[in-house]
Amino acid sequence: MMPRLSPGFSGLVPLGLSLFSGLLLSAAFPRPEIWPLIFVGLVPVVLAGRKGGLKTCFGLGYAAGLTHAVTLLYWIFNVLITYGRLPVWLAGPIFLLLVGYLALYLGLFTLGLSLAERQLGLIPGGPAWIIVGAALYTGLEYFKGFFLTGFPWEPLGAALVPALSLIQLSDIVGPGGLTFLVATVNLSLTALVFRVRPGARWKVFLTPAAMIAVSLGLLWGYGSYRLEAMVNETTGSKGREAAVIQGSIDQDVKWDADHRVPILMTYRDLTLEAAQDRPWLIVWPETAAPFFFPQDEAAADWLTRLVKQARRPLLFGSPSYEEHGAETTYFNRAFLLDGRGGILGYYDKVHLVPYGEYVPLKRFFPFLGKITEAVGDYSSGQPGKLLDLNGEKIGVLICYESIFPELARGHVRKGADYLVVITNDAWFGRSSAPYQHFAQAVLRAVETRRTVIRAANTGISGVIWPTGQTKNRLELFKRGILTAPVPRVREQTFYAAAGDLVPRTCLGITAVVLAMGWYRRRKNAD
Repeated sequence: MMPRLSPGFSGLVPLGLSLFSGLLLSAAFPRPEIWPLIFVGLVPVVLAGRKGGLKTCFGLGYAAGLTHAVTLLYWIFNVLITYGRLPVWLAGPIFLLLVGYLALYLGLFTLGLSLAERQLGLIPGGPAWIIVGAALYTGLEYFKGFFLTGFPWEPLGAALVPALSLIQLSDIVGPGGLTFLVATVNLSLTALVFRVRPGARWKVFLTPAAMIAVSLGLLWGYGSYRLEAMVNETTGSKGREAAVIQGSIDQDVKWDADHRVPILMTYRDLTLEAAQDRPWLIVWPETAAPFFFPQDEAAADWLTRLVKQARRPLLFGSPSYEEHGAETTYFNRAFLLDGRGGILGYYDKVHLVPYGEYVPLKRFFPFLGKITEAVGDYSSGQPGKLLDLNGEKIGVLICYESIFPELARGHVRKGADYLVVITNDAWFGRSSAPYQHFAQAVLRAVETRRTVIRAANTGISGVIWPTGQTKNRLELFKRGILTAPVPRVREQTFYAAAGDLVPRTCLGITAVVLAMGWYRRRKNAD
C-alpha cells in the first residue's frame, strides 16, 4: 500500500510528476529501450518533492518507485500464475509485496535528499547537493543488490547498454559507477530547472551545466577511446569459434517424460550439425538435459555416446544430486565433457533463486514451501569454481547469477579466460524480461573484458565480445545454432581487481546522511 502523503501535499501535479518519473525510468530499459530517458528519469520526482515535507518526499519517491517496479517487472506476475501455478488471488499479493519492497528504495532516496537539504543545510541544486544525491541513489541501489539475497535487476547504469561507448567506463568503476554518473546528470538537470526564474543570470547555470558536461564527458570520452582500442585488440586476437545450441523447448513439456525423447533428439540433431564446423566448444542451455546426470545411467550413456560421435567438447546444464548416507543433496549443475565424453569438471549454481530453487527460512516458516509446487530444493555450490578445457579456464554463470557482477568478477579474479552464461528464460515468455536479462550479460563482458558465451533455452542466445558487441545471436523462440568467434583477452580490469569501490563509498555516504539527518531532526524536535 502506498504511504499516506503529508497534510501539506496539495494537488495532483506532484503525484503526476512522480508517476511520470517511474514511467520514464522503465521506458529507458528493454523494452522499449529508449535509453536517453535514463538521464531525465529522476528529474520529475525530485521536482515534485521540492517544497513538500519529509513524509511527502518519501511518499512521492515511493509512488515513483512503485510505478517503475510494476512497469519494469510486470512479467513476474505472469510467471507466478503460468509456471508457479498460483491462483490470481495469491499471485497478486505476492507480486505487490515484491514491487512494494523495491519501491522503498526510491522513497528512501527522495527522503534522504530532503533530509540532506533541510537538516544538513545543503543548498538545493548546489554541487554538494548533487554529489550527495547521486551518492544516495547509488548507495541504496548497491544495498538492494545484496540485502535479502539481493536483487540487482537493471541498475540505473544498465540502461546505457545500447550505447556501447557509454558503458566502457564500467571496466574501471563497475555498474555502480555508471549509476553514479547517470544520477549526477539527473540531479544536475534538476538543478538547472531550479535556477530558471525571471531575471536569472547565465552564471547561475554554470555549475550544474559543468557537472553534466564532466559526467557525460567521462562516459563518452573514455568510452570512445577504450572501445576503439578494444575493437582493435579483439579483432586482431587469434580467437576460436564456439557453437551455441538453442533448443527452444517449451517449459510446459520440458520435464514431461513423454517428451524426453523428442527433446533429446532435437539437441542431438543440432549438436551433430554444429560439430561439422569443428568448434572449440559446444554449449547447451541451463538444464538442457532433462534428467539427472550422471545418475540416470541410460540417459547419461546416450549423452556420452553423442559427444563421442560429435568429437567436440560440450558444456551443458543438468540437475544432479549427491548422496551422503541417508541425505540427498540436489544441485543445478553445469557439466563440461571432453570430446571423448569424459567429465572434465562441473560447476554448481551458487546464487539460487528464492522460492524458485530453494525456500528461505523454511525451518521457521514451513508453510512457505507450499506457495508453489514449482519450488525446488537445491543447494549452493562453491563460489568461483572454474572449468578447465585444455588449459583454458571457463567461468560459468547459471541464469539468475548473470545479474550479479561480483560473481563474474570472482571468476575472472581466479583466472577465467571466458565466461559462459547458461539459462532457461522460458519462464519469461515473450515479455521484455529476456531482453533485460541479456543486457546485463553485455555489462558483464565489458566490466571484465571477457567474451561471454550465452546459451538460453528459448533465447536470447548470443556471443558477446569484451567490447560489448554482440557478434551473433538467436532471437526468442528460434530453434537453431549460432557459431561465432570467441576472442580471448587476458588483461584484468581495474574493476575486476578492485571491485565496487564507488558504490561502497556511496553506501557509506548514504548511511551517514540518513543517520545525521534523522538525528538532527529528532534533536530539533526536542
